[in-house]
Amino acid sequence: MSVRVKVLLHANFRETVGKREIIEEINSNSTLRDILDKLAQKYGRDFKQIVDPGTGAISLEFLVSINGRIMRDANVKLNNDDVLILSIPVGGG
Repeated sequence: MSVRVKVLLHANFRETVGKREIIEEINSNSTLRDILDKLAQKYGRDFKQIVDPGTGAISLEFLVSINGRIMRDANVKLNNDDVLILSIPVGGG
C-alpha cells in the first residue's frame, strides 16, 4: 500500500524542480528520510544535503516541516495526505 505526500517547495528547491509543489507516492511505512532520498535521486544535489550524514538528522541549514511542525528527526514516519515543506531558514535584522 502507498501513501501520497504533498511536497511544497521553496527557495532553491523550487528552482531545482521548477514547480511550487509536487505529489509523491511512497510506501506506507516510509520515513521522512525515505522521501528525501527519493527526491535526491530524482532531482539531485540540493535534496541530498538536507540530511546531515554525520548525525543522520535534518541539517540546521534547512527548514523541513510536516503538517506545520518543524522536523529534525529524519526517521519520523509519514502518513497519507501529509504536507511536507522544504525551505531554508531566513534571517534578518
